[in-house]
Amino acid sequence: MITQIDVRNVLARIGPDWPDRRDLVTRHTGRAVRSSIETELALLTGRRVVVLDFTEVRIIDCSCADEIVAKLVMASLVAESSLDAFFVIRGLNEHQMDDIDEVLRRQRLVLVAEFGGALRLLGEVAEEARMTFEHLALRGMAVAEELAVELARPLDAVRATLDELSLRHVLLCDSGRYRPPTAAA
Repeated sequence: MITQIDVRNVLARIGPDWPDRRDLVTRHTGRAVRSSIETELALLTGRRVVVLDFTEVRIIDCSCADEIVAKLVMASLVAESSLDAFFVIRGLNEHQMDDIDEVLRRQRLVLVAEFGGALRLLGEVAEEARMTFEHLALRGMAVAEELAVELARPLDAVRATLDELSLRHVLLCDSGRYRPPTAAA
C-alpha cells in the first residue's frame, strides 16, 4: 500500500496562525509536524510505502529535517514498530536535498528520494550499495542472481548488499525479488 502525505498541508493544519505555512523552521515546528504525521500513520497497518511530498514547502532547515525526516526514518527501523514503513521523499529542490542528506549522514540513516524523475539515496550508504540501488531503480525489480550478472559482482556480495538495503528500508523484498519503494509500488 502507498500513503502520500503533503507535508505543507500538515503544516497548515497544525499551525493555521503561523505567518508562513510553507516554511519548516525550528525544532518545535518539526516536532509538531512529525507528531501529526505519526498520528496519521498510527491508523495504518501492514507494510507500506509512505511518500512525504515537500513540493509546496519553501524552506526546511536542518532542525526540522532532523525532527521530521530523520526521526520518522529511525522509528520505521525499530523492530517493535507497528508500522512497517518505507519512506520516500519528493518535491525537494537541490539545496533542501543537500540539507536532508547531511542530517541523515550524521545519524547514519538512509532514505529514498525522487528527484528529476529518478530515484536516489540520501544519507549514509556505501558507494557499492548506492550503485546497486541506482541500477535496481532503473531496472525496476530483480533477483540477486540477475543483478550479480549485470553488475559483474559476486553473488554473495550482491545478496549481502540487497539484504542490507532491505533491512534499512530502502528496498522491498518479495519472494526473493527486490525493488525500490516508489509511488508506483
